[in-house]
Amino acid sequence: MRVVETVKSPSLPTPLIFGAAIVSVLAASVLMPVASYPMVLAGILGVVAVGCLVFQPYWLWILLLTFLPFSVEISDVLGHGTNLVFPTEACVPLVALAILVRFLVRGKIQWARSWLHTAILIYFTIQFLTLVVSPLPVVTLKAFIRTTSYLLCGYLLTNIVVERQEQAKTLLKFLVLSTSILVVYGFYTQFIEGVSIYQDIAHPFFLNHCIYAAWVCFPLAFLLPSLSQPIEGKGKIVLFFALLGLGVLLSFVRGAWLGILGLVAYLWYRQRSALNLKFILVLVLGGILGIILIFALDLSHLFVDRFVNLFDRRYVTNESRIDRWMAALSMWATHPILGVGLGCYPDLYPQYLFYVDTFEGAIRMGAHSIFFEIMAETGTLGILAYGFIIFNFFRETRRLLALAGDDIQQRCIALGLEGIVVVYLIHGVVNNLGPSDKIDIALWATLGLAVRLRYLREKERANSLPHST
Repeated sequence: MRVVETVKSPSLPTPLIFGAAIVSVLAASVLMPVASYPMVLAGILGVVAVGCLVFQPYWLWILLLTFLPFSVEISDVLGHGTNLVFPTEACVPLVALAILVRFLVRGKIQWARSWLHTAILIYFTIQFLTLVVSPLPVVTLKAFIRTTSYLLCGYLLTNIVVERQEQAKTLLKFLVLSTSILVVYGFYTQFIEGVSIYQDIAHPFFLNHCIYAAWVCFPLAFLLPSLSQPIEGKGKIVLFFALLGLGVLLSFVRGAWLGILGLVAYLWYRQRSALNLKFILVLVLGGILGIILIFALDLSHLFVDRFVNLFDRRYVTNESRIDRWMAALSMWATHPILGVGLGCYPDLYPQYLFYVDTFEGAIRMGAHSIFFEIMAETGTLGILAYGFIIFNFFRETRRLLALAGDDIQQRCIALGLEGIVVVYLIHGVVNNLGPSDKIDIALWATLGLAVRLRYLREKERANSLPHST
């Protein structure tokens, strides 16, 4: 005999119902008179939306990171040559206010103990200290404010709003979806305008194909470890992985290609006991399909050009990289302790030219390497502090993996976070990946998730243990 149990849904408290009714009446009385004034109505709704996001910072975090790849730099906003990255820079005050409100409402903020916090504090202290030696203190101060705002939106906000593992999963799903939409739009801009190696893909959202490839690599690297794990929905994962992989392939960014290949080798070592024939077949078939597509689209000559000239010193991009690297090393050699000052490399580069007639000599840009640029701008102390950050990040992911046990999803998340950083580090050896609101905020959020998820896992395990009486 079947027993049907009736489960009553929780009823809303009466004060809450009356409160909602009163708010609705007040809102209607305010909005109806201004309904014929669209600008006023939009302003009121905007204020309400901002208030909701400030008091619900989790959704501010979700929206900020989900729409991060679609941020646009607006030139000369105030008429004095000032540019604004929208909506990223517009969200920075909201993030700061949301963190303050969270602290005032709750009276405290749960903060995990981690050496990664200490490493980041040391790194930013060194960045600030470069003001002492910087020949361009205004440039250094602006760069420090910019990098601090990225830390605020990525690392700090992540450590404050994430209270359950499911929240992190939600963000990662949104990121995979939004990046997939971006890649489809990127294909449109490529094939409508004619495919080439150096072109603006997915403009106006991306003005540099290296930054575009770096962004697409993030969710791609996160998904890769899942291919070797027995998780649900693997068919969808393979489809998203194929789309994102094609986006990286057609970006013609060799640094991104090397990053993905390096990640495959890294995961092969890390997961060698979990690898199976299906995983190997997926990678092999993916490579074969990519090659077939290259020939079908008549793009083989572009790929041959990228590989044939990979080690040719006289090839324009290789020569430019050597020139930029040597300039960075010269800056570091003359200022070995604290460097030439945060953000100063592009302005001081002409004084340290290695090749007089280099291809990109007149372009204001970075050192074509995150490591050489850190050495040049923050010296030996800066690069050591940066290495300390990376070391402690991998300590956090290893602890997260150890806590995962038989939880396959937790393992996939931990390895996925590692994958993002591995690809970033390999790609960053040969390309400029910043300053970029997209890449920097996403990277800091990745580091923040490693700490936060480890903390939540430890807290969950501690609560599950029987308490002694």
